[in-house]
Amino acid sequence: MIPIILEKQKNIRDLGDTVTLDGRSIKRNKLIRSGRLSELSAADATYLLGTCRVRTVVDLRSAKESEERPDPQWGIAANSRISLLSEDQMGLGAFAGAAQKKVSVLDTLINMTSGPAYTPRQYLQDIYRKFITTKQAQHATRRFFEMLLAQETGALLYHCNGGKDRTGIITVFLLTALNVSWDIIAADYMETNAVVEPWLEQRLENLPEKYRNEQAKAVLRMMYLADADCLQTAHDEMCSLGGSPLGYLKQVTGITGDTLEVLQSRLLK
Repeated sequence: MIPIILEKQKNIRDLGDTVTLDGRSIKRNKLIRSGRLSELSAADATYLLGTCRVRTVVDLRSAKESEERPDPQWGIAANSRISLLSEDQMGLGAFAGAAQKKVSVLDTLINMTSGPAYTPRQYLQDIYRKFITTKQAQHATRRFFEMLLAQETGALLYHCNGGKDRTGIITVFLLTALNVSWDIIAADYMETNAVVEPWLEQRLENLPEKYRNEQAKAVLRMMYLADADCLQTAHDEMCSLGGSPLGYLKQVTGITGDTLEVLQSRLLK
């Protein structure tokens, strides 16, 4: 993995140089994972479009999230949205409702996980199960691979909000398809915490008064930090449905052996 240093987005990196099980490695400036792009500076955009050669941007967020914080339209890069889950599937129906436009995602998640029987971690584990088991997520994954297959030049950048859950699971699928070991996949997933945790801890010290409680802080950590148990939940679901992560891609999402061969030939060196 290659860190990308931007002014306004910390959780972004190039999958380039990741080594596969057969000793090859992913080419640079082909696959870039990121958090949201809505706050990027002009210098950030110049770096991504120039040095990184971004030519396709795939937004994995729901329609409401994309509307609230839209992607920049750079012209030179094609923009698409492939929602991995809907607002309702994420439990954010109230946030998306017309009468609830002023309810934040944070407040919605705090309310949802305020009881002792349903913790923020349990909520996130449920989300990871849905990444694997729902028809929408399976269809979105297949569509993502179709777009990647059509990408002939430059880099494809994909992102959600924080760059660690929906972006993280798509990265799991990508690295699996490119024959990367599970240990390396898990290490990349957890790398988010190295860049996000220092920023988050600083933010937790300066929260508005209404959020200066352990419940709100637990939800914020759930929103921004990678959790190995959640990744394991996804792994277990993939194995349950397909025998292995690769079996899941082939048998459940319909990623063919021919597609895998083309992508490996195109993206590996």
